[in-house]
Amino acid sequence: MPKPKNEPLFEEPEFSEEQFLRYEKDRAKSTIVVFLLAIGSGLLEGYLQIKGLGELSILLFIVLFIGLFKILGILRIKLPVKGSHKFYMLMVFLLASILFWSIALNPPVSINTSPDLSLQISHNGVWVAVNQTNGEYVLTSGPNNYSLRDLISFNANVSFVKTSALVSGAASPTTIISQHYKDKAIYLNLKDLGYLASVKLVTELHSGSKYYNVTQQVAFAQ
Repeated sequence: MPKPKNEPLFEEPEFSEEQFLRYEKDRAKSTIVVFLLAIGSGLLEGYLQIKGLGELSILLFIVLFIGLFKILGILRIKLPVKGSHKFYMLMVFLLASILFWSIALNPPVSINTSPDLSLQISHNGVWVAVNQTNGEYVLTSGPNNYSLRDLISFNANVSFVKTSALVSGAASPTTIISQHYKDKAIYLNLKDLGYLASVKLVTELHSGSKYYNVTQQVAFAQ
């Protein structure tokens, strides 16, 4: 039966400003909660990876990502209705988690790098860098001993330092006469072992519960 001519074919739904504002408020609240969850997730995953539990950190991320909306339901956060809003929240969690995961793995939040040493020699009372050839420090043979300083580049406190020497091409194994550590610098008195001799300096450093070994090759030349 045809509709009467005075009856409209389409009725535009009535716009409710109150309902719209309530939905936007719930959406903003859920986004903030997702962002905070992502921060905690990223930092925790970074911490687990630093502790050598990389597989566990990845598993945790996958579980949280898949179960994000269930977690929001447990927290009694109203979930978005539109699919585009759900996708937006997943992207917020994904990107924020990766960002704070990266932050947790790097200074100043974490020290996840190895210390670096650079060798210097005292020349007329001034510390100058020792020349290097193909990654090997080269000292000119001649003096009875050398006053050296190893500068430590590291973004953490160093609690213990000890340098040992492995000698090759020399009759005497007595290489390091004396050493002491002060203000992130190792001061060494190194004996001249003569032309063609070489020394491998192995420095052990402790920083909290972490231990590092840094190797430097030193050669004596004419």
